[in-house]
Amino acid sequence: MPKILVTGSGGQLGLELAALLPWRSHEVVALSREELDVADFGAVRLALEEHSPDIVVNAAAYTNVDGCETETDLAYRVNALGPRNLAQLCEERGHDLLHVSTNYVFDGKSERPYEPFDAPNPISAYGRTKLAGEEYVRQLTNDWYVVRSAGIYGRGHNFVRTMLRLGAERDVLEVKDDEFISPTYAADLAEGIVGVIEGGHYGLYHLTNSGSCSWHEFAKEIFELAGVEVEVVPVPGSEYPLPAARPANGVLSTLGSPELRNWREALEDYLMREKVI
Repeated sequence: MPKILVTGSGGQLGLELAALLPWRSHEVVALSREELDVADFGAVRLALEEHSPDIVVNAAAYTNVDGCETETDLAYRVNALGPRNLAQLCEERGHDLLHVSTNYVFDGKSERPYEPFDAPNPISAYGRTKLAGEEYVRQLTNDWYVVRSAGIYGRGHNFVRTMLRLGAERDVLEVKDDEFISPTYAADLAEGIVGVIEGGHYGLYHLTNSGSCSWHEFAKEIFELAGVEVEVVPVPGSEYPLPAARPANGVLSTLGSPELRNWREALEDYLMREKVI
């Protein structure tokens, strides 16, 4: 039975991986940010020596996209140096490494969904540091998987919970309609990642729920499924300038990657699990 060490196990994806892997007959060591700082080379070495996993899944990341613009050093430590440490030590010790990345490595100018080997061109500190992490993994170890995803929601702070909270407080909400994504349920992403590991084919993957929508369409679907009466007004992102630029087209092509179910079906399941519907 393969032993899998999951970093960042307190995050939305990490929680789902820690719960799912034992069901799929994998031995799991789940380490939260407090238990393992991936940016600490010595701590990573000690963790790998102590647990000696067959595979490391790096779900640790600094994901506050706007925060990364001001806390660039912290973003680089976690999103770039963390993967570097894991890649270097996994190569040294003979462990496989699966690193989780993001659609924010792209600039969003493509007219079609981004395929795995399209040229990255990040437009934010978050995207740049995540791309640096990818590059370290691909350059410093041979037995690697890189899985990019987008619009992840699950247990913890996320867009769905924010919309439901605001929808309970207001009659009208304005949501941007000129940025497109494939909203991805963390539980489905975890299933896809386990499928990639069990497939055993190293390389670069795009894993999202299928289909795509604007953030405005996503919000409308959340309220419709949850039975919340609120007017959702479409607005351009330019009306709500944020510190970090976002890709207008954040949709990933899952060409060559495992297929996940449609985002609407996944959202309905999530809301049922959260006892919203």
